[in-house]
Amino acid sequence: MILIRRLALFLVLLYTELLSIWYLAFLIADDSLWPLGLINAFAVYLFAPLPVMIGMAVLAHRRLAWSVVIPVFIFLKLFGADLLPPSPTASAGASEPVLTVMTYNVLYTSTKAPPIAAAINRAGADIVAFQELTPGMAHKLEDEIGQLYPYRTPMHSACPAEVAIWSRYPLTLEEVDEADVLCRVRHVTVNFMERRVRVVNIHAWPFAEFDPVHMEQSFRWRAEQLALVLEIVEGKPEPLILLGDLNSTPLHRVYRTLAAHFTDAFREGGWGLGHTFSTTPGRAGVVPYPARLVRIDYIFHSDHWQTASAWVGEWDGYSDHLPVIARLRLLRQGQP
Repeated sequence: MILIRRLALFLVLLYTELLSIWYLAFLIADDSLWPLGLINAFAVYLFAPLPVMIGMAVLAHRRLAWSVVIPVFIFLKLFGADLLPPSPTASAGASEPVLTVMTYNVLYTSTKAPPIAAAINRAGADIVAFQELTPGMAHKLEDEIGQLYPYRTPMHSACPAEVAIWSRYPLTLEEVDEADVLCRVRHVTVNFMERRVRVVNIHAWPFAEFDPVHMEQSFRWRAEQLALVLEIVEGKPEPLILLGDLNSTPLHRVYRTLAAHFTDAFREGGWGLGHTFSTTPGRAGVVPYPARLVRIDYIFHSDHWQTASAWVGEWDGYSDHLPVIARLRLLRQGQP
């Protein structure tokens, strides 16, 4: 029994030390080192052994074993907000106008429009932000739900698959520098309840090939792309919604930069980890991974809005992403 307790103590101390080293590196180096950025993408799984470690700490019954409170603290610091139910204020102000928005990466290889149309209808979205929308799928969806969304951004002739915004409300396309964000950013203003609302749909650069050069490039490109988007909306007085596929998890710099400027609708009005990718299990080389591995699809908003509710939508059976939907209440105070 003494040997078992000593082994338990050793494992608890080893786990605590390794996790603490990672956390300090995360705080200091962020995504500047691509191996660290890759670990950060899946950091929630570093805490999978935590319940076992807590049990081992109890078994070891020694003062040092209770260093396991350090991993507990780190987990709550990083992911504790995801475990809390939505704020009670989310149900307040029911008289304010509500806009339902949806971000939806439909996967460029998808060919069947009815499941996508059904997912959009279930969401009851007023505005749909598509990523990886092909011209062929756009035409099919026009036949399915075009009458519900008469206001749509035009497809770009140079893009085999792109971002697009479809709306029940009139929209105006805003200019962006196509040389920098071709096929990956759409920026519009929407006339909602006699107020101009600014909506930006972004599809961030994906992870490139899994080698040092391409990994470093992908982290840099995402950061540069985000800087361009923030420059686009800087100083604009209208209520803002920024949504899309960021190809970044909540511990990546891209997410934390946006979270410093805007509110994450799912964290305000949803509940849980909110994982959206991938919809099915798979393999990265020889390493298997489960469905709903990470969270990379988001809806952010300015403080003109309050999230009434937010949730991850159902799988359409084809896309590798789950959609995210939020009902946003437009506050009357502070009107631009």
